[in-house]
Amino acid sequence: METKLCKLQYALGRVEACPESGCPFWEPGGAALEGRCAVEQIDFAARPDLAELLVRVRLELERVRTRREADEVRSLFYRLLDTADSDGG
Repeated sequence: METKLCKLQYALGRVEACPESGCPFWEPGGAALEGRCAVEQIDFAARPDLAELLVRVRLELERVRTRREADEVRSLFYRLLDTADSDGG
């Protein structure tokens, strides 16, 4: 069985095995579909800044333990998106 690489980390020049269900961007499968990465279809080649932003969000989401912390991370994510948009991203 071949190990899948984390597409976000790979876009930033890092090699990391995909943590699958251990990642907040993992979408669990069901009866008809296998689990998959929510960002695997994004082409980061022209947008390494987006990959970096998503890695930061992923790290923050992995630390979340309460509803309040989740709300704070979501707020950070939206602020970062606004910054990326205003920078022409």
